[in-house]
Amino acid sequence: MPARKRNGQFARKSNQRRRRRQSKKVNLGNALQNYLVLDAMTKGFFGTSAINFATEGWLRDRTAGASYGAGNSWTLSASELIQSALGDSSHMSSQWQGMGGVSSAIKHNLKKNGAMMAFSLLAIPVGFKYGRKVLGKSLIRPANKLLAPAGVRL
Repeated sequence: MPARKRNGQFARKSNQRRRRRQSKKVNLGNALQNYLVLDAMTKGFFGTSAINFATEGWLRDRTAGASYGAGNSWTLSASELIQSALGDSSHMSSQWQGMGGVSSAIKHNLKKNGAMMAFSLLAIPVGFKYGRKVLGKSLIRPANKLLAPAGVRL
């Protein structure tokens, strides 16, 4: 397309600089903070750690203590939740099914671990925010300079 004519002359097209996309760096600090928050939530709701919740029954064997359970009747794993949602109650004892099943287990875990979960959900982000400020110059910035070629940040 020809350039527009202005005052009898052709206007010069401006060369727009294209922004080069920089590769996103993985922020290890944010990843750790998110994992700790997720872990607090799974302990509060399901009575087990985030890794146990996600992997038990699929990537590794179920914990001893129940034939299909996450160690006891009150701890739940993702595979148990999916089995329950699909209507398979073979992973629950008949006595446990009579007590209300999954919903009663979540209520029990919230009563037992809910206060710690709420405290963790508030304290972890605040701790990371002020920890980054305190450790910024002395520890985090030099570490970021060393890790920059690998595409990782703290």
